[in-house]
Amino acid sequence: MLGRFFGLFRGKGLIIQGTGKLPEGEARKVDVGDVLAGGRQVILCRVKGKLHALDAECPHEGGRIVPGPLVDGRFAVCPLHNYKFDAATGENDGHLCRAAKTYRVEEKNGDAELWV
Repeated sequence: MLGRFFGLFRGKGLIIQGTGKLPEGEARKVDVGDVLAGGRQVILCRVKGKLHALDAECPHEGGRIVPGPLVDGRFAVCPLHNYKFDAATGENDGHLCRAAKTYRVEEKNGDAELWV
């Protein structure tokens, strides 16, 4: 936990190009590192003009939160049990499930910097 906290103050995050093209109310999947060798998948979502990042792994039973249109323009979905997660907070909408993990992301000049 402390390592993650102090990691927020270290260096730069991963640069993801072209995020400025992500439309409002849409989600896009990004691979961070080699997913088969310990990397992860992150879902980038645009809500009210702001970019948000969620871990693609659903905290319920290991399903995957999918890219595509956001439900009601703000909820990313895991189709395994149709759970919806608020893109800004990771909170689950209406189910007894933990929140999805969120990541710090900052957008500048059409690209984003992501800290995982």
